[in-house]
Amino acid sequence: MSKYKSQIKQVPHSKGAALEFIHHFVEENEVKGKTVIDVSAGSGYVANLWHEAGAVVKAFDMYPDIFKSDSLTCLPIDLNQRLPIEANSADYVLLMETIEHIPNQTSLLQELSRILKPNGILIVTKPNNSSLNGRLGNLWVEAERSDMFLSNEASVIGYDDSHIYNGRVYLCTAQRLRTLAGLAGFKLQKVHANQLSVSSLISYIFLGFFFHLRSFRTLKRMIRKASNSAEKTIIEEQHNLNTNQTLLLHKHLCVTFLKKS
Repeated sequence: MSKYKSQIKQVPHSKGAALEFIHHFVEENEVKGKTVIDVSAGSGYVANLWHEAGAVVKAFDMYPDIFKSDSLTCLPIDLNQRLPIEANSADYVLLMETIEHIPNQTSLLQELSRILKPNGILIVTKPNNSSLNGRLGNLWVEAERSDMFLSNEASVIGYDDSHIYNGRVYLCTAQRLRTLAGLAGFKLQKVHANQLSVSSLISYIFLGFFFHLRSFRTLKRMIRKASNSAEKTIIEEQHNLNTNQTLLLHKHLCVTFLKKS
């Protein structure tokens, strides 16, 4: 059992696997003195965690009044607009459980790239609809899991009736996220392990060989058609992401991107 489980269970509207990942990331990386901008701070659990580790934290949220902290303040932000944050000012930007609610993800990622310093890190967490279970869910019902439909016009999410936001209407795959981030000046750094999905593991036992074979054949066909070495490199990156076992077998998507210098 995780030593953070009892704490994490008290955090509203968050995914335990994502919070576990953040706990481990802060423990394993030297973040003291680093400037961290959390653009979807929510109740403040993650922002406070980074602050306690010695980071300089600036917190923002659509509903700053739900933010709780004895040491930090939270400012209002609209992630569909230009962000009121200085360019090249952050070592880390946190975008947790949010991108799937944003209609213009291209503009948002460009803004996050703008506010990061060169070689800064963007941390994104979201539901993993690119796991094998997620891919099968999309096949059956075009949603992130086979036991639910896609978020609809009635499935708003919120802390209460006065604090609501879109459902996960804009859920994107890992491949789409990689490409949009690339267009914004990021390079995929790592897909981080979090929590194994038993259903994806069972699917992998039966389908894994055929899945890898099909992806490999697609790779070879596209490499033959590629017009230059840069395109070939990107196609190989796409294949590597498509067959990444953490992506295929884990419940949540926890990924870091590096801003190109």
